[in-house]
Amino acid sequence: MSAERQAVEQTVDALSRMIRAHAGGLQLVDLSADGVVTVKYTGMCTGCQYRPVTTAGSVRPALLAIAGVTEVVVLGTRISAEAEARLAESLAPYAVQTRVTHIVQRAAEEYS
Repeated sequence: MSAERQAVEQTVDALSRMIRAHAGGLQLVDLSADGVVTVKYTGMCTGCQYRPVTTAGSVRPALLAIAGVTEVVVLGTRISAEAEARLAESLAPYAVQTRVTHIVQRAAEEYS
């Protein structure tokens, strides 16, 4: 297994453990050769109206922080890239993405 794939799997697992607090989860669907990570929400998250916030504030930044990851595709989302960018921008002053990325990276390392 490549180091990139291992890092992606560990990060998805760490994110999923965080999301389980909401009776949901995150599943890795694919990691392409060109660095595109495809994931999907599971459990209660599949119908949650806050998935775009979780994606913009946690999932996408944590996965994009991995060397070699070029894009993150979340299956089943119903929000435009522009709307997600506005969400991410509104979260930026609170450093949510940075804090979550650090937390997830530490959790992934601990459970590796």
